Amino acid sequence: MLKYFISAIIILACLFSGKLISYTFNLVFPSAIFGMLILFTLLMTGVVKHHTVLPCSAPLLKSMPLLFIPTLVGIIEHLGLLKDNLITISISVIASCIITLAVVGLIFQKLNKSTS
Repeated sequence: MLKYFISAIIILACLFSGKLISYTFNLVFPSAIFGMLILFTLLMTGVVKHHTVLPCSAPLLKSMPLLFIPTLVGIIEHLGLLKDNLITISISVIASCIITLAVVGLIFQKLNKSTS
């Protein structure tokens, strides 16, 4: 029972820290993402061991697909709108991917030249 309590405390402390950072700096970035980054950093540095957070994280990961149901319902509700604008959406997705790849490639080349 104690291992579940410690696991929950660590996960909730990371979430609270993320919310505190988001609130303190008035950021529009989701605070849960900051919490996950904090937990990830703690796990990668070895401050928190994997087996310590496993008791609470395993059940959460098993039920994670349930969190995608509202998104899928929203997509199904707007299926007609998506079908009407399929070409526009496809072009914008492909163009944004190409632009992103080009910009990242150019930045990498510039940074790679300066370090060589």
